[in-house]
Amino acid sequence: MKRQLLTIALALSCFSFNGFAQWGGGGWGGGGFDWGGGGGGFNFGGEGSGNSGNIGDYQKKGDIDYVGDNHIGHKLDVYFPKDDGKATHPVIIHIYGSAWGSNNSKGSADLGTVGTAALGAGYIFVTPNHRTYQDAQYPAQINDIKAVVRYLRGNAQELGIDTSFIAISGFSSGGHLASLMGTTRNVEKDYTVGSATMDIEGNLGKYTNESSWVDAVCDWSGPVDCRKKSCGNPIQMAPENDMVGGCNDQQCPDKHALLAANTFIDPTDAPTMVAHGSADNIVPQCEGKIFYDDLKAAGVDCEYYPHSGGHGVEGSLTGDMIKFFNRIKEAKAAARAEEETNVASVFSNKQNICIDGNRLYLCSEGAEATDFELIDMFGKILSNGQLDANGINISGLSNGIYFIRLLGNENTKLIKFIK
Repeated sequence: MKRQLLTIALALSCFSFNGFAQWGGGGWGGGGFDWGGGGGGFNFGGEGSGNSGNIGDYQKKGDIDYVGDNHIGHKLDVYFPKDDGKATHPVIIHIYGSAWGSNNSKGSADLGTVGTAALGAGYIFVTPNHRTYQDAQYPAQINDIKAVVRYLRGNAQELGIDTSFIAISGFSSGGHLASLMGTTRNVEKDYTVGSATMDIEGNLGKYTNESSWVDAVCDWSGPVDCRKKSCGNPIQMAPENDMVGGCNDQQCPDKHALLAANTFIDPTDAPTMVAHGSADNIVPQCEGKIFYDDLKAAGVDCEYYPHSGGHGVEGSLTGDMIKFFNRIKEAKAAARAEEETNVASVFSNKQNICIDGNRLYLCSEGAEATDFELIDMFGKILSNGQLDANGINISGLSNGIYFIRLLGNENTKLIKFIK
């Protein structure tokens, strides 16, 4: 569980007024907009993100209900790469931009840029809908995206997903949600700032025993942190106020803090690529730079790609996104392979584990109690403490593959087991 902050006052007025015409006009309540609807409505793709390309060349499974409630905001599409002989493929999820105001824009989620780049590189490409602030108040939107990841893990065999690497990308408000996924991946449930407590994980769908962990993030022009507004856009409009019940950051600073991805930053966050244009007149470029600087200061693996474009996915950088994701994926695979084979001699022929029902315990003759870490397949530490002949209760684990890391004075031993 991450640290609990006493209070943070964030000014999260993220969208600048002089970009209003690009959003369509007519107010944030939806009365003057066509927010999407089957991909045929307003396209929030912005400059450089037009959905051209050959997305139609790829097999698609559409309108999957990832929660099971038949809500339009809980549907997703899955696109599959060309057959390369592999049984499974890693995943890139991409979230559309809509100022959190569309619950049905998955059909225009930068398919011709991010989508074709992902599929061409051998990734399964997933575009989810999510609920709007009119459908439900925050944190409903991040609850939805976490449910997407859990659904994909729970249906990995059917969809051919390699769950060892799931990355997430997003444009504009989608970039905000993608960034939140990266900075909250170790927030198990509730998080408190001052007087406000929110359930960040949620309990949507039937795969609540699965992990919502993401391995890497790409943020395209996301309004992730507006504590500093110094890019020459002093007049602001604030759709994020509607996310938390209509109050601004002065009236309810704690709720706004929980809306900001930067609030949750710590060294365990997902590696993150940030791309933001200097000509962006909707979300100032400084927000991307602030996010990058904060991640870097915390020791998070991150890369920053400033460019001269406007508010949108910069198509020329999608190759850099793939390189970034590939680097993280390959490093994770190499680290896991090294860890699995690095069995320390200090434990050889001394320590072994046994499972009896829901009890996991040391069962080697003469074995002494030792510190341990229980780790899932995604590298997340689920519990730690001391392991001895009395054992630990693993009834809370869903069926699957896990690791016990036994910690010696100088060396460690990693043991894989199946529940």
